[in-house]
Amino acid sequence: MFYLILLLFLLVCGGLAVLTVLNFSTQVHVDLFFWQSPDLPIGMWILIAFFLGALMLYLVSVVSAWSDKRLIKKLQQRIATLEQQSVSAQPAQPTPAVSNPTNIPENTYHQIMPMPSITSQSGNLTPKNPR
Repeated sequence: MFYLILLLFLLVCGGLAVLTVLNFSTQVHVDLFFWQSPDLPIGMWILIAFFLGALMLYLVSVVSAWSDKRLIKKLQQRIATLEQQSVSAQPAQPTPAVSNPTNIPENTYHQIMPMPSITSQSGNLTPKNPR
């Protein structure tokens, strides 16, 4: 995916470079309502438009990142307060001591289920004379 985006970016920049170089000889001026620009090559206008677009994109992304940063900070504070509430609501429980596997209480034996025997279509695969 990264290489596809990089390829697309290089194609756009290459096309922009070719368009700019080919149109650097023709002088034009731009009329915006009451303002007239000085005569500049078309290639220069293309570069100006490209950089103004990049600047606008940068400004929008900075504002978006700033609001995301504020939201993340609020959510982290909320998590911290909820963790504190959770810790204060739970009574202190002693940690269980690590027991030896041979010290299994008697009441846990009935909770263990035996493994079912493995059968196939041809019959039982368990040994006939277990010793």
